[in-house]
This record gives sequence, C-alpha cells and structure tokens, in this order.
Amino acid sequence: MSLIPLLSTCLWFLLVSSFTCANEADVKCLRTIHSQVKDPNGYLTSWVFGNKTAGYICKFSGVTCWHDDENRVLSIKLGGYGLEGEFPQGIKNCTDLTALDLSRNNFSGVLPSDIASLVPTVTFLDLSYNQFSGEIPASLPNTTFLNTLMLQHNQFTGQLPPELASLRRLAAFSVADNQLTGPIPKFNEEHLKIGVDDFANNEGLCGQPMDACVEPDEDMIRFGKMGAAVGAVLFAPLVAYLRLVCHRW
Repeated sequence: MSLIPLLSTCLWFLLVSSFTCANEADVKCLRTIHSQVKDPNGYLTSWVFGNKTAGYICKFSGVTCWHDDENRVLSIKLGGYGLEGEFPQGIKNCTDLTALDLSRNNFSGVLPSDIASLVPTVTFLDLSYNQFSGEIPASLPNTTFLNTLMLQHNQFTGQLPPELASLRRLAAFSVADNQLTGPIPKFNEEHLKIGVDDFANNEGLCGQPMDACVEPDEDMIRFGKMGAAVGAVLFAPLVAYLRLVCHRW
C-alpha cells in the first residue's frame, strides 16, 4: 500500500472522528441542559433525544446549528420560555456556541464563578429579566468575544468587575434594575455608547454616566461642613440671647 493513500485515509478518519466527537458533545450539552432546567410551560417538548438522524437536534425549539445536517450548535435562544432553575452548567459542552439567550425566564441563584470557561466563544449573552443574584463573576470579562451583554432586571449585588472595561468588542451593555454599588468601569465609548438607562435603579452605582463618585475623605469633609452650618443656625439665637443677658448685667 502506497504512503499517500494511507495518509489520506488517516486524515479522513481523523476529520470524521473529530466531527463525531463534537456532535456527541453538543448532544450531551442539550441533554444536560434539558435535565437541569424546569419547563413548566412545555416549550422543550421537542427536545427528544435518541434520534440517529444527522442534525436532528437542529430542529429543537430555540436551537440553531451551524449546518442543518450536523449536530453542531450555533446558538441557544430560550427567551420567554418561563424556564426555572439555576444557570445550566451543561452549556459548557456546546463548545462552538456563539449566542446564548436565557432572558425573560425565572432562572435564579448565583452565576457560576467560572462562567467564562462555560461560554468562552459567545458573542451574545442575554440573561436579563430573571432572578439571578449574588455578584457578577469576575471571570465574565474573560469572555473576550462578547459584543452584547445584557444583565438588567435581576438581583445582582456588589460591584461591577473593573475588568468589564477590557471588553473592547462590547457594543451593547445593561445592568439596570439590580442592586449594584460602587464605581462604573471606564468603558471604551468608541464602540459602546452607554447611557443612564443602562445603569438605572442601582442606587449605589456612581461614575460616568451616573453621578460622580465621592471619595470617603471628601464625604467626611462635606458632612462636616454641613454639620457646622446646621450648628451655626441652631446656636446663633442662643449666643445672641447670652450676649444680651451679659450686657444687661
């Protein structure tokens, strides 16, 4: 047997094996997600596994594949399905995923601290209008391809990770209607046009485009001046009265 046909056969085998493994991983991804979330409205009834037809998962509700004839997931968009549970960590097996939309559901709990390793290639991430809580993971900015990040209308607390400003591709971003505090990262506004509405209803946030942050020392000085002014107003009549009495004596 000549060397060239042998090499061609080996290359073909490796390519087929790699696609097969990738396809199996994506099937596992969706199977795990299906088992990890509650679906009270029955929107995921089309997610029936066990079919051997190429690309059968591409017909699942909310799932789009790179090609209709292979089980390689491009995006998962389950917005408004009324799903419940925590962030589905099975998503890590969809290794070619570029978009994840879990908005307008009833997901709750904290986001995984390693969320960037679960969705490393996504460009679109929408977790808005859920009940996610806790701090926004510091690893999230490691999802470097993000151009859309929507986290509004949840129950996030703590500060925004300063590293969010390193997401140079980011073009749409919102954390409105949470319980966040501290300074807003200094985003690159060449690509990201942020406004007050993107940070609204977070009483503790400060910095552009919200009110400027006040340093603790400045805060103490400001309150000291206010206290002195209030004291002067309250004690001025007393001082005047004492002077009058002393003058009569």
